[in-house]
Amino acid sequence: MNRIADYRTITDSHEGEFTLKGSRFIGILMPCSTEDEIQVCLSKVSEKYRNATHYCYAAIYGGSERKEKYSDNGEPSGTAGKPILFTLKGSGLTNVICIVVRYFGGTLLGTGGLVHAYTEGSKLAIDGVKTHQCTACAVYGFTLDYSDYSIFESKCRDLMARSPECDYSDRVDIKAWIRIDDEEEFIRRITDLTERRVLLRPMSDEYIDDAFVKK
Repeated sequence: MNRIADYRTITDSHEGEFTLKGSRFIGILMPCSTEDEIQVCLSKVSEKYRNATHYCYAAIYGGSERKEKYSDNGEPSGTAGKPILFTLKGSGLTNVICIVVRYFGGTLLGTGGLVHAYTEGSKLAIDGVKTHQCTACAVYGFTLDYSDYSIFESKCRDLMARSPECDYSDRVDIKAWIRIDDEEEFIRRITDLTERRVLLRPMSDEYIDDAFVKK
């Protein structure tokens, strides 16, 4: 079974535009994590930029699975969606859609001109955008005696991607997010430190936004 992996994405939209031989090109980069969100993003852009000639796009979504979809939206095949996708893949971003809007200016650009224009539009959308990391984590639940909890706190915290959730009663119930690359070390360390008294309960892997990730 493939594990999830870290990826970089965006929180807010970013735009850039230019004019080529009378045609206005507007590149818009937006968050987009699922295929269903593609149409939502296209609807928002078409509402903002009404009566445009084309709304071409490429999307990379699905977290570290990096699924792809693109459209030429009426432009000659291969002149819009693929160049946008190529630029998007080069950025290393995931869970994003780049839409390049075109208002036709009356002059035909030809195949090479269109590829250049949609590449440039997507670059302008991406350039300068603020990115953040989503860290792939193995998640474990476990219960410790207070004596073991103090050992856990001092010896295992450096392996966690964020502060654990703890429920304190006669013992301590813990949910911990461990960076996947550190999972084996975490299991080895906590098992040894508690002299094998800990019973680890694996949960589904999760992503943690870097707003919560330890620096």
